[in-house]
Amino acid sequence: MGASTVKDIVYETCNVMWNELKTTELPTLTHDSFKEVAIGFAQHWHFPHVLGAIDGKHIKIECPPKSGSAYYNYKQTFSIVLQGVCDAQCNFISFDVGDFGRHSDGGVLKHSSFGRAIYSNSLPIPLDESICGSDPLPYVFLGDEAYPLLRNIMRPFPRRGLDNVRRIYNYRHSRARRTIECAFGVLVGKWSVLKTTLNMLPENAIKVVLACCVLHNFVRRRERVSLDNIESNEIDNSWFQMEGNTSATIGRPGKQALDIRDEFAELFLTTLSVSWQFDRAQLTDIDS
Repeated sequence: MGASTVKDIVYETCNVMWNELKTTELPTLTHDSFKEVAIGFAQHWHFPHVLGAIDGKHIKIECPPKSGSAYYNYKQTFSIVLQGVCDAQCNFISFDVGDFGRHSDGGVLKHSSFGRAIYSNSLPIPLDESICGSDPLPYVFLGDEAYPLLRNIMRPFPRRGLDNVRRIYNYRHSRARRTIECAFGVLVGKWSVLKTTLNMLPENAIKVVLACCVLHNFVRRRERVSLDNIESNEIDNSWFQMEGNTSATIGRPGKQALDIRDEFAELFLTTLSVSWQFDRAQLTDIDS
C-alpha cells in the first residue's frame, strides 16, 4: 500500500471519529451545562462563577507551500493554533483549531467561533448572581496575560507593582486556570503525534487535531481520572508553562471589567478566603 493511500486512510479515519463523537463528547453549550461547569470550579478549585479555563496551544506543522509567514510563530516554528476551553475536570467544552501560528492568543480568540460568540454576547451565559452576599457578579472564563480583560473573561493582574490583594487573586486565578494547561498536557501525553511536527497540509492537520481532542474527552470521561495530581507535584511542571505570546498588544481593558476583577480579588481576601492561600501566594510583608 502506497504512502499517499495510507495518509488518505488516516485523514478519513480522523474525520469519521470527529463526526461520530463530537455530538456526545462535545455537546452544545447550554445555560445548564455552564452552571454545572461553574459548580465544578467552585467545588474543586475554590473559584466561583467560572465557566471554563481558556488557552491556546501551538501544533507544529511543516511550512505549507506559498504560505509566507502566516504560520510562523513567536517560537520560530510553523504552527496552527488549538484554542481550548476546559471544565474543572480538564475535559474540553469547546475548541477551535486551525488559526495561523503568527496570531497571539487574543488574536486567535477574536477569529474563533467561540470568541465571536463572546464578543456578540450570544453564548448562553447564566445571569449575574451574588456570591456570598456580594453585588451580582458575572460568570467568567479564566485566561492568561495574553487574553483581553472583558466582562466575561478575567486575566491576572499585571506582574508589576502587585500588592497582597492582587497577589492572592493571581494565585487563585492561576490555580483554577491551570486546568487548561493540564488538559493540553494530558492531550499531548496521550496522543503523542501532537509532540511531533506534522508533515501535512493545514487542512489535514486540523482533522488530526480535532480527532485527538474529541478522543481526549472520550477517554477521560471513561477513565474517571482523579484531580488530586493537578494540585500535587506529580504532574510535569512543563504542562503548566504558558503557550501564549504575552507580549502581544491586546488593548486597554474597560472600567467595568477592571471593577469585576477587583470585586473577585476582594472576595478572595474576605468571604472566599482559604487558609493555605497566604502561604502559596508569595505575599510581601508590606504592600507595594
